[in-house]
Amino acid sequence: MADLLAYLKRARGGRVVATGFLSLEEQALLEEKARAEGLKVAFFGGLPLAEKKVAVLYPPEIPSVHDPVGVFLLEKEPPDLGEAMGDVEEVEGGFLVALLPQGQRALGEMGYALLPPPEGALRPTGERVRTLVVPSLRVDAVGAKGFGVSRTYFVQGVKAGKVRLKGRPASPKDEMAPGDTLLAEGLGSLRLVEVLGETRRGNYKIKVEVER
Repeated sequence: MADLLAYLKRARGGRVVATGFLSLEEQALLEEKARAEGLKVAFFGGLPLAEKKVAVLYPPEIPSVHDPVGVFLLEKEPPDLGEAMGDVEEVEGGFLVALLPQGQRALGEMGYALLPPPEGALRPTGERVRTLVVPSLRVDAVGAKGFGVSRTYFVQGVKAGKVRLKGRPASPKDEMAPGDTLLAEGLGSLRLVEVLGETRRGNYKIKVEVER
């Protein structure tokens, strides 16, 4: 786990401090502590549906801060670089990877070519029909990715009875088939249009239709 107190200590006294990539739980905890100390905080994940994000702590008199995250296309899956690397998303032609500058340097030294992301890959996911890559066809995997929320958050909604599949309360482990529709309270509806196939990593490439 990241040393959040060390980041806060460095930010005291008017300094702008960027963390490494943090988990959802670390982001929430750091934001709470930063605001209690009168600090502003901005989060950057690079990818539209990023779960891991970098926090930038800064004093209230500064209007805005720079986004330190870069997103690159790699032809092969990279090794884990810890806090220097954010989310990794498999796409056609390779892997989209969110990186801090130190992560970019590390992969460059390993011989990885850091290519620009495909056109439209970083566009906010507001389109009604989208193509996604998910690890399984389970309700929790498809629903979280389709609605653009964390899997933990979506599972909480499922367990609270706020998600329905085929007219009945869904279970996180229920599997979806083409034509199935999820109704999620507060999020909208999601229909699995088509399973397009499997990726090299054994994930599923699917087409969904989402209505808010």
